[in-house]
Amino acid sequence: MPTKAELQARVEILEKENASLKGMLARAERELSGKLLPEELPPADISDRVSWWMKYFRAPWEAFWCYDHRRWCDELDSSFPYFAEGNSCPECRS
Repeated sequence: MPTKAELQARVEILEKENASLKGMLARAERELSGKLLPEELPPADISDRVSWWMKYFRAPWEAFWCYDHRRWCDELDSSFPYFAEGNSCPECRS
């Protein structure tokens, strides 16, 4: 039989998981209603290629954004979606 301390630790873990799931649900509801927060919006118009990749890989736009050059990636890592370090934009390759 678990001790009181073990049960309290388990409750804390479950409360953190619950809070995380509530945050994910709230974001999904905002996305479905078209009312994303400014920090959740893509930084530039999404190209057709990136839009296709997002649907095909079921990945968020952040996976295809080059934060170093503030542009969309146009080449993916050969191991994408398992690794994204090799994703590159035109400026990465110049």
